[in-house]
Amino acid sequence: MQGMCRPDDTKVRDVKFIVKAIAWMAGLALAVGVGGAVHPMGDSWAVFRVEIAVIFALAVIWTDWSKQIRWGLAGLVFGLLGWHVLQSRGAALVQSDLTLFQQNLLFDRADGGAPILAMIQKTGPDFIVFQEVSDRNRPILKQLRGDYPFQQDCPLASNLGEAVLSRHPMVAGTGFCSRRDGLAAMQVRTPDGPVWIGSVHLSWPWPKGQAAQVDQILPDMARLTGPAVLAGDFNAVAWSHTVARIGAATGTTRRGPFRATFHLPVFGLPVGLDHVLTSPDFSAMVQRTPKAGGDHHGSLTHLEWRNDG
Repeated sequence: MQGMCRPDDTKVRDVKFIVKAIAWMAGLALAVGVGGAVHPMGDSWAVFRVEIAVIFALAVIWTDWSKQIRWGLAGLVFGLLGWHVLQSRGAALVQSDLTLFQQNLLFDRADGGAPILAMIQKTGPDFIVFQEVSDRNRPILKQLRGDYPFQQDCPLASNLGEAVLSRHPMVAGTGFCSRRDGLAAMQVRTPDGPVWIGSVHLSWPWPKGQAAQVDQILPDMARLTGPAVLAGDFNAVAWSHTVARIGAATGTTRRGPFRATFHLPVFGLPVGLDHVLTSPDFSAMVQRTPKAGGDHHGSLTHLEWRNDG
């Protein structure tokens, strides 16, 4: 009979509607993920940019939109994914004038820090920056004091804090803790000149308080003028507004490839939350290190002073 809709036609329309709905929702999520400067929610969605981009591209291709729209949008997204792949490649090894080791210690670790101490002994960095320094793992700092006598320890509470350790002498009076927790820093004297070293630990992004925390510690970060290296657990991805804000405030740039340093509790999704930022005074090559008893991978950064004349 004319005018009657066949079941197969209804199923096709339903599938087309679902595919377009997925494309619209994924596209909206991508747009929100680049809006961290407008609302902190953007940095939360930015964590899932790659996964959302794949969903968006596949959904767009299967919509009934015009060929130009489908393949134009998919091409843009594939270009974005290609950029991420390129950013995941490691840089060439630089001549190490200085090395820095970064690690979130995990506040409730039960191993006494033996894996961390073994890694430090093996790599022999000039500087160490720790996050989640707690009463339970603070003895690690004491055990390292012989080789790293210059230490800036910023305990927030019994289970949280940041610390900077150095073989090189601290410039007198420069060590400080941010007024709002999240930063321990000191300026040290190296054979080639003074350099600021900072340990950063931020809270989770929206709906947690990361954006407000950054607002409060940026004035302290602005004290790090001249040659500087910041490293730590930012709890934000490399392309987030949070990382960009800190870089702009300190005159530093994120270094190293896009690599996962943490697995989210939900689904075990690998994300890169730990970063190293340096001023233009340095070339840098960042290597990911094992978790060594913690829940984050650490990093070993090789720093070379630039002589640009």
